[in-house]
Amino acid sequence: MAYIRYINNPSGAVYASLVDGERIGSTVKQKYLGSLGLVIDREKGIFRSRERGIYKYSVESGYSEAPNGSAHGGVTTAKKEKLILDFGDSFILDKYLRKLPFCNAYNALMPFHKDTLFSLLFYRILTDKKPYCHAETWWSGNYASILFPEAKLQSQRISEFLAMLGDEEVQRRFFDEYLAAIYGKQGGTSGILIDSTGLGNASKMSLTQISNHNGEISMEIRLIYVIDRRNGMPIYFRYCPGNIVDVSTLCVTLAELSQFNIAIDYAIVDAGYFSEGNVKELYKNNVHFVTRLAPNRTIYKQVTESELTDILSSKYAVKYGNRLVYLKKKEIDVYGYTGYAYVGVDMDSRNQQFKRTAFAAIDDKKPPEEMDERIAKLGVFMLLSSDDMETNEILPLYYTRQQIEQVFDIGKNYADLLPLRVQNEDTFRGHLMLTFMATAILQMLQRDIISKRKKKDKTNPEGAFMNLRNQKCKVYADSIIPQERVKNINDVYKLLGIECPTTIDRTISV
Repeated sequence: MAYIRYINNPSGAVYASLVDGERIGSTVKQKYLGSLGLVIDREKGIFRSRERGIYKYSVESGYSEAPNGSAHGGVTTAKKEKLILDFGDSFILDKYLRKLPFCNAYNALMPFHKDTLFSLLFYRILTDKKPYCHAETWWSGNYASILFPEAKLQSQRISEFLAMLGDEEVQRRFFDEYLAAIYGKQGGTSGILIDSTGLGNASKMSLTQISNHNGEISMEIRLIYVIDRRNGMPIYFRYCPGNIVDVSTLCVTLAELSQFNIAIDYAIVDAGYFSEGNVKELYKNNVHFVTRLAPNRTIYKQVTESELTDILSSKYAVKYGNRLVYLKKKEIDVYGYTGYAYVGVDMDSRNQQFKRTAFAAIDDKKPPEEMDERIAKLGVFMLLSSDDMETNEILPLYYTRQQIEQVFDIGKNYADLLPLRVQNEDTFRGHLMLTFMATAILQMLQRDIISKRKKKDKTNPEGAFMNLRNQKCKVYADSIIPQERVKNINDVYKLLGIECPTTIDRTISV
């Protein structure tokens, strides 16, 4: 039968262990089950450990939350409140989030764990690639501890929370609310960008598989993001084992989006998603599309063979930004449907590769014919579209794909998508969910900052929050007093149209 064994430490502290005792004849055999940690209140069964923080335990009821104000010897076990906190970053993030159209979707997601959710969300956005185990330390020194006082940020509590956040029912409820905030309650129609990225992971999860993506071999999980091509906002995510190739994920992704009343009318995808099955599915569902074709595709070989002979004629020249591109259009049959191939030569890419390719062919003593064949392929690319459009329209349309690269960049560099530090699929799903939510906020914030800043101003969310962290506040019993703002901090407030009060009343909700 299990019981608690108490041990007096020479310093006067009392520690406890959980032991299983079994009587065999006149002998009692004891089995150590684990440490309960420091005894805070023996009578009430209150303990403190590094893994669980302060908690309650009894043999009959097991583990539970410790009551507020748990004490030992009349002294509260809560950490003494810090009187000076980092202020500006959490204050302005809180005010900005409240103005976003999807804020209610965040508020309604986990109402009984709201403080923990927003504390971790702020931690992901405002710190630089810190593991979850440091969240409580950050929170205790930041204004977030005033905004979200009931946050449970001990390591064990965070793991439990991420598992709850990763629950399929919770995530479906979130996307119902989030997408309704973006497209309306009745759903909507969207043009989308779809791409995937690898999440390198050494954890022994079934999702972690050997991936061969564009010739790079790694142990990873594939993460798929869907972006609205009009505004660059992330609208959905999925994940799959690392050995699943992109081409097999497109139809499933579109099918899942349809369950949230999102009808897709335009898809811009990379070469990895091109296949006969995917193309036929897009045509059948009246989804217009643009995709790049890889050189090993039969359509690519057939079109380039017939169209490259005179492509460098000036009548095919197209200006795209600072790049000169020669581009030709050809109507073709695409698995029984009418499509349009746009074959081009990017002169910047061609010129960069020309010298290196020529020298390599000379060093390898290749015959002139083979050397000419290599050079003829430099800078060549091909786009395929379901629509007939002018050649000067296809490149700007396709390269809206850069928005999804920017979103992945935000997720990995600013929302702490990588490195993965979770050990099971439940917490992994919660981590992805938290990162998606952080990425949506950061993408909206970046768009607002870029649209409002002056031409030569280089302000971005990362730099803005770094400056704002230097604005402190003093904590009093009933009030918070933000400290004076220097110019670079004041500039961020003005840029986002947010006022900083002289005094914040702690007796009312902040």
